Amino acid sequence: MNCESARQLIDQLLDEELDAGLRIEVRGHLADCRACLEAYARLQDQKAEIQGYAPHYEAPAALVASIRAAVEREAAGEKAALAAGTKWRWAAVAASVLLAVSLGWNFATLRSGGINRDMLEESLLTSHLRSLIGTHLLDVVSTDQHTVKPWFNGKLDFSPDVRDLSGGGFPLAGGRIDYLAGRTVAALVFHRRQHVINLFVWPVDALAGASPWSRQGFNLVHWESGGLNYWAVSDIPVSELQQFQALYEK
Repeated sequence: MNCESARQLIDQLLDEELDAGLRIEVRGHLADCRACLEAYARLQDQKAEIQGYAPHYEAPAALVASIRAAVEREAAGEKAALAAGTKWRWAAVAASVLLAVSLGWNFATLRSGGINRDMLEESLLTSHLRSLIGTHLLDVVSTDQHTVKPWFNGKLDFSPDVRDLSGGGFPLAGGRIDYLAGRTVAALVFHRRQHVINLFVWPVDALAGASPWSRQGFNLVHWESGGLNYWAVSDIPVSELQQFQALYEK
């Protein structure tokens, strides 16, 4: 597959509209082509940002089935009227009911602080990839935790816990300000041999997820400590990422 063909299919890959064969082919091209991977990461990030500002939540299947049954009962009770040429009225009623329920469900979910976990995981992976293929891995370059931690003062609405894990084989490289899931976060950067670990940190909120998690050769672990969320993303094995977590929680 060449770059032109891959670029034409990236949107469909993001929307999960490709069959298994094409999906494997496009992902294989992205693994070998830096330019197309960058384009994919940008589109993935844009999609996550848009979803972050205007999330969509589907009503539970039971609720949809209940509404559909109610509409069908109403339609059956007015069969004569529909036959007389007022069929469009019930179609409008059904659409209105579904729209009202959908809006109500979305509003209730937003009020309860719900968040699409898949969207968060995609945002974390995209931010990690963007830092690797771009030029914005570090805003502050230092192996000294007492230099990195004060750098965040005034730039965030919280103070990240910065640790030096060089004794455990995870030296600190520095940090930066990042943006994901609708807010600014701290991104602390560590190394494991030649690999990069991005540790995203922000206050505990509704953005919860499963851990560990793997996708496209990258692994993620999540934990909470001291009122802060920690999400570590890297291509090192999950066991080593969990070792990193254990050292950080000591």
